[in-house]
Amino acid sequence: MSNFFSSWLWLSRFRSSSLNHSFHRALHSITTATPHKNAPTSSNFFNSHRTNNPWTNWSIPLALALSAGSLSLQPHSDPSFSDSLDSDISGVSIGGKGSTQYVVKGSQKEFPQELLEELKIICKDNISLDYDERYFHGKPQNSFHKAVNIPDVIVYPRSEEEVSKIVKLCNIHKIPIVPYGGATSIEGHTLSPNGGVCIDMASMQKVKALHVDDMDVVVDPGIGWMELNEYLEPFGLFFPLDPGPGASIGGMCATRCSGSLAVRYGTMRDNVISLKVVLANGDIVKTASRARKSAAGYDLTRLMIGSEGTLGVITEVTLRLQKIPQCSVVAMCNFPSVKDAADVAIATMMSGIQVSRVELLDEVQIKAINIANGKNFPECPTLMFEFIGTEAYAREQTQIVRKIVSEHNGSDFVFAEEPEAKKELWKIRKEALWACFAMAPNMEAMISDVCVPLSHLADIISRSKKELDASSLVCDCSCW
Repeated sequence: MSNFFSSWLWLSRFRSSSLNHSFHRALHSITTATPHKNAPTSSNFFNSHRTNNPWTNWSIPLALALSAGSLSLQPHSDPSFSDSLDSDISGVSIGGKGSTQYVVKGSQKEFPQELLEELKIICKDNISLDYDERYFHGKPQNSFHKAVNIPDVIVYPRSEEEVSKIVKLCNIHKIPIVPYGGATSIEGHTLSPNGGVCIDMASMQKVKALHVDDMDVVVDPGIGWMELNEYLEPFGLFFPLDPGPGASIGGMCATRCSGSLAVRYGTMRDNVISLKVVLANGDIVKTASRARKSAAGYDLTRLMIGSEGTLGVITEVTLRLQKIPQCSVVAMCNFPSVKDAADVAIATMMSGIQVSRVELLDEVQIKAINIANGKNFPECPTLMFEFIGTEAYAREQTQIVRKIVSEHNGSDFVFAEEPEAKKELWKIRKEALWACFAMAPNMEAMISDVCVPLSHLADIISRSKKELDASSLVCDCSCW
């Protein structure tokens, strides 16, 4: 899951015929012109994920962890709201610290016919003007933000060269660009408030090179992390990030995503070796070599990761891989309160145990999982752990955590070692969002995602749960 913090830099700041000048202006904009982190992304220029929630009334539930998410559900809005959005929000404004407006305003000029014809030459049949397809790309679901407009055209480039040509043309015609990946996150950076060209990376999904001895792989940005791990499994390797079903590697770079394995392996910035990027003027740059260690020049890889499309379109990613562990054990336990569960998560981390995953699910989330999957888990705050290593080491960690759990009011400590049982437990966790819809089928979701220091985890989860419980919305909290 990626953080609910968006950069807000206009693409026009980076238009330049000079590579050095382009980077200079980009760096200047970052240091002098980035609005507050919670400001909605406005004129986005990058890859990833989705947003679209037509709500007329809402509140922001807060729920957190090392990286944490909360979900609130409320009844569907008037069906006519989406259709009449453009005319209904003429008085809406957004931006500024503390802004709670979720509609991103914009202006849409007539799309140049000349540009359209040039794009058709480049992309051939891989281009769409279909309204439903453009609406889907411009009004995505389950996010805080919503925009007044949708893309004018969707293009599906098949190579880095095509991306470069598309960006150069849009630069000449001064048309906004919105790259688009797996569409699974909630940052709002795939909205098209000013229309323009949506660059969908779905046709770029190749594994370009696998270096087993070096434990790295070079891939296209459109490949999903799940598909990549299926490819890597026969080689005894895997990519150690799991932000959720459907996420693409390019989008994961764009949002500097994390996931439940981040507690052991770090976030996206820790697992990317180098990138190839198309800048706003169409130039192609490579940010680093495959060498693991370098002290030469700026760390442009980390600059690009998490930029949410404000600096360029990622067209190639070199990833650091890990060996598939010899053994893993998945454990679950229950608690009378979320604070008790959070205290155990902290105590486990402080004990020095190299836990692979640790996740907290509140009683509302467990209830949703039971309803959706026909399970009978105790409906109370629950922690899930994964321990990896040699068989002896994984079991030793399990017993140490069992003792920590017993010292913090925990109960029903159970663990699984069989592959199918472990896969089923994590599958249920990964499908938690859809489980919530099963619990409340006539409602829509609004998701928020917040990160806090470990020392503040228990207190802020406890305080947030009080706010959630007092709300009239159906809210759940899940954390890692």
